[in-house]
Amino acid sequence: MKKLFKLGIFLLIMATVLGTSLSQAFNSATHIYIADRVFPCTFDKINLYYGSIAPDIPLYADLNKWPLGFCETHYKFIKLPYLWWKMSQKAFAQGWWTHNEEGGADSFAHGTCDTFEYCCQMDCGYEYGYVNIQAWTLKDIVGLKGIALDFELAHFAIEVAIDLLLIDDVTKDPHLGHKLLKAALFRSPVDFNLMTKVFVGKLGYGTDLETFSSAESTFRNLVIRYALALTLREPLRMAVLGELGVEVADGMGVQIDSATVQEILKTAMILCYKTDYYDTIQLAIDEIKNNPY
Repeated sequence: MKKLFKLGIFLLIMATVLGTSLSQAFNSATHIYIADRVFPCTFDKINLYYGSIAPDIPLYADLNKWPLGFCETHYKFIKLPYLWWKMSQKAFAQGWWTHNEEGGADSFAHGTCDTFEYCCQMDCGYEYGYVNIQAWTLKDIVGLKGIALDFELAHFAIEVAIDLLLIDDVTKDPHLGHKLLKAALFRSPVDFNLMTKVFVGKLGYGTDLETFSSAESTFRNLVIRYALALTLREPLRMAVLGELGVEVADGMGVQIDSATVQEILKTAMILCYKTDYYDTIQLAIDEIKNNPY
């Protein structure tokens, strides 16, 4: 009874602080995995890891105050334009470079608009890439079971499934959740300073300091709590993710229960495993390595 009470309190806290915007951060563990293998000799791993997930910060900003944030972090500034690197800044920039849409991890996972100019048009469709293709397949599979699944939720499930497969396979990285947690908790202040030099107060792009600071804070808090979920053992981990899925779905106007979310996640894991998800990850690692920073 005491264990069930603790589980209930934990789920309540997680659901309350994460809310519905977490679905945009669910591939963060995979980004860390890729960065770790592209730059295995980087001494400052924490800032390498944080750099590999930080391009998604604009997803948590007010769109009116940073309208082209995603395009700027994923296309315009693939390499942060500063040469006077400290060790932590260099590690952060290396991680940042592994993430982008023009040959980085996202171009393999989600497809790409090819250029910053196309991204700015806001009509670039992300129809290709492993995650999107499998999301459509997952939607059809669970549909045959009588579960009507929104594409965005299917996308969310595929990204979570990939993170979980990488963690559960002892030949991959069982410590990804802990690495993600440390990156979000202990990233260096110079990471923030470097990003503000690039994205704050620039004529024609970027945003203001208040918007950027708020977005980065929200992003870190969400990643910390998602990472905590990934560090849990089963069945607690899946139970927590089930509750989070309910919150994400509710934010999209979809009513679904935790047991159904867990079934969808398990189906997504089977689908990704059977479709050789790791081939895409290895391809991304190899291609990024062949395009030196």
